[in-house]
Amino acid sequence: MASIKERIKGFFSNPREKSTDSILEKSYLQYDRPGKNGECELVVGLDFGTSSSKVVIQAPDLPGRPSYAIRFGRLTHEETPYLLPTKLYISSDGTCSLGKFDNAQVISDIKLELFSKEDDIFSNLGPTRQNMAPKEIAVCYLALVLWVSRRWFLEKKVDLIKQFTEIVWSMNLGVPSPCIEDNEENLTFRQVGEAAWKLSTLGPKKITLDNARSALEEFNLYGSCFMDDENGCDFTIVPEIAAGAIGYAMSTLRKEGLHVMIDVGSSTVDVCSFRLNKKEGSDRYELLIADVKPLGTYRLYSENILTLKEAYEKHIAQLRDKHEPMEPIKLCNDELFIDEEHLIDALKGAKEKIKQELLYMLRVVIWQTKCRRDRTAPIWKKGRLPVLLIGGGNRDEFFRAALGEIDDWLIFNAKNDGISLITPPIPDSLTDSVSDENQYNLLAVAWGLSHRSLDIGDIIPADQIKDVKPPPPRSYRHKFVGKELT
Repeated sequence: MASIKERIKGFFSNPREKSTDSILEKSYLQYDRPGKNGECELVVGLDFGTSSSKVVIQAPDLPGRPSYAIRFGRLTHEETPYLLPTKLYISSDGTCSLGKFDNAQVISDIKLELFSKEDDIFSNLGPTRQNMAPKEIAVCYLALVLWVSRRWFLEKKVDLIKQFTEIVWSMNLGVPSPCIEDNEENLTFRQVGEAAWKLSTLGPKKITLDNARSALEEFNLYGSCFMDDENGCDFTIVPEIAAGAIGYAMSTLRKEGLHVMIDVGSSTVDVCSFRLNKKEGSDRYELLIADVKPLGTYRLYSENILTLKEAYEKHIAQLRDKHEPMEPIKLCNDELFIDEEHLIDALKGAKEKIKQELLYMLRVVIWQTKCRRDRTAPIWKKGRLPVLLIGGGNRDEFFRAALGEIDDWLIFNAKNDGISLITPPIPDSLTDSVSDENQYNLLAVAWGLSHRSLDIGDIIPADQIKDVKPPPPRSYRHKFVGKELT
């Protein structure tokens, strides 16, 4: 049996060998009729979401730093062309596709199973329950996303790059806040991201589970997938929270100091407190307390569906149990339906359950920040705590109402003025692609990721920031009168 090194060499040898297809048709890394004006850097910002993914490509060296949200065409809904479902379709021979085809095996929950160890989040359509490796599935999915994105850009925005001799690629992959720390999840996203780029340069026909496995093995063997590879890229993982804050940090709304960012997605809510300041002319994001939980818009929807199911099951059981065997079977139409008030109360209870979980998470992040991370921040005594709300669910009234309760809670407990809810404005460089504020909320993270690491600034993970010393215990001895003085 061939060794790992031999198999890797077999899969990835001569990635640029000539064929009847041009290099452009194969990898979409270069324009096939280059000009003579030197290099042009393009940065791919990939927001790998739990329910959908978004990509923005920026040309940072061109005037105005133009950036463009990728339209995925027939792979998406016509009203939301920028949102690509996080699903992969696989044939019996391991060939992968982003679109449906006959007899395809569909895989979802691709991102969730990469970083969550909770068995209860695994669905029947996820990799684990279908006896597939989550990393291999993620590599194939991201590889196809990258290939499609580069193809769209080089075909639709050819006027931007046709005068350049060569394109130099960079890629920033967004990750949940805890995954930026020195942990297993950090290594997983680095491995998956590099392997996906490697695979994407081979063309869609070679994006298979076997090749994904080999790319992952190459990373394990060498610590990188880009050893002596001219098709590699400058790859970085960036916390989604920091990426979502970049538009705010570059806008006129910017304030330095303590903030809380809330990213409301379809499946998850990602919360992080951070300090924003400048150091030596560069933005600095100090991540303080972070948490991510499956409390997004889809969780709210699915909880309502489960509540309806349980209510009807209980009602059916009651109908069955009330029948007397010695009496004729009678079932009037009114008995078939659940009392409307009872159903409304049950749905209110389901919504309240999710709201309490969300409020608990938000309170813990904010109070832990106050007690352990930044106890002396002026915002605790006077003013409003800036809260940046982004993500597809940021306009949902349920989440905004929950933040209203956080406002009241903070005023009561911290004795300050509560919170100030901020929605980052649409950046000028993206207006060619997006002019609607709701659409930008979906793309805020991807746009932030499309900046060069140097332009993003310094991101300090939470595990590199020490807790502040607790205040000395209060002494009440001076308030007591000794018996000798009485």
